[in-house]
Amino acid sequence: MSREQPPELPDDIPPERVARLLPLFAESEPQPAPLEVNEYLIRHWCETFEDANPLYLDADYARSRSFRGLVAPPASLMTTFAMPFRWPWPPPEGLPRRHVHYDVKEALGLPVGIISRIDMEFHRPVEVGERLSISQRLVSVSPVKQTRLGEGRFWVVERRFWNGDGQLVATEQLTAFGYGHDAAESSDQPPEGGWSPAVEEAIQGSRTGYQPPPRRRLRWQDVYQGQELPSLFMPITFLRCVYAASATRDFSPQHSDPHYATVRSRTRNIFVNTPFQMGMVSRLLTDWAGPEATVRRIALAMRDNICAGDEVRLTGKVSRKYVQDGRHLVDVDVSIMTEHGIASLCEATLELPSD
Repeated sequence: MSREQPPELPDDIPPERVARLLPLFAESEPQPAPLEVNEYLIRHWCETFEDANPLYLDADYARSRSFRGLVAPPASLMTTFAMPFRWPWPPPEGLPRRHVHYDVKEALGLPVGIISRIDMEFHRPVEVGERLSISQRLVSVSPVKQTRLGEGRFWVVERRFWNGDGQLVATEQLTAFGYGHDAAESSDQPPEGGWSPAVEEAIQGSRTGYQPPPRRRLRWQDVYQGQELPSLFMPITFLRCVYAASATRDFSPQHSDPHYATVRSRTRNIFVNTPFQMGMVSRLLTDWAGPEATVRRIALAMRDNICAGDEVRLTGKVSRKYVQDGRHLVDVDVSIMTEHGIASLCEATLELPSD
């Protein structure tokens, strides 16, 4: 059967849904992934799975096997080096094609989907420095089936992974079961941003927006003592804490395990770590001053944890403006607050361009 030719669809699918499904059977053009295969994510994968294969960890060994450098673990191709970034949205390089699985769910009106089978074939290794491209298509849709989860349908979608030379490196066939047709709400409604409606719902992405503020160039001459910075807000959801733990590579259990946090750390819930707070302060400063500003100092005094379920707001005020050793500097006092009160107080120094 040609990849462009859809199979016969079950008679119990309404015509209007058939019309939405038919275009999905045509294989899409390969779309480049948002990042290159890189050592950091390979090592992050290996520390998670405790996989000591020297092809993934030892560049000298990989070169002895005639590779240019480290090789990516084959299963990492599914998401690690193929998943779009959720922010900013749309990405600067353009809106990515969403996974065809979501298109099928929407076309069938089945908001809940679970993966029941995955079948991957790996044709050639993928090395550090390569960038994958992915094509995809719908393969089949079943008649209505009754399972322990309820009434729904199975479908099969296929993705093919290509390297920069146009060589096929892997093929993936994914079988899913979709159900929940009568659900009052669907988490699969198109979100304002991000690649996954469920992720954006859980992280509350729409409350903070999907685009960075307009780029500024704040000059030292334009700043005055007592000047207030625009505040910065973020809801701290459980998923945001997980993102922060991964981004900072701080997997101390109090940042992701509620039982450990409440019983061992005696906090209200899991909480974000110190690098998260430092990063938010840095963002507050450069959102205000622009990318030509240089953060020179951040001193943070923590008073309370910022826990999952909290809403955090940062405010800042210029406390001093001065020239030192030829550098044009500004000191800023920053408060990090939640609905429970002040979480941290901070002193920061920025170097600004001067005309």
